[in-house]
Amino acid sequence: MDADGCVWVALWGGHAVRRYTPAGELDREIELPVDNPTACCFGGQDFTDLYVTSARVGLSDEVLTQRQLNGSVLVLPGVGAGLPGVAFNG
Repeated sequence: MDADGCVWVALWGGHAVRRYTPAGELDREIELPVDNPTACCFGGQDFTDLYVTSARVGLSDEVLTQRQLNGSVLVLPGVGAGLPGVAFNG
């Protein structure tokens, strides 16, 4: 979630991350140069960078050659305002 209460999701097979408002409406979509984004979270000094992981599994050699960032962690600077995480105490 971000500071506005919106949820960010990675779209496996969708080449993008999306932001949904608390009302469930699609608010923003950012296309990515990877086939299978897997997860996203905010980080950086003031939690304004969105980090997006991606997967290479199941992709052909041809696809991996064409889009070499598959399997990488992408950083999207300044896309929003995240919140610091809460430490698990269990």
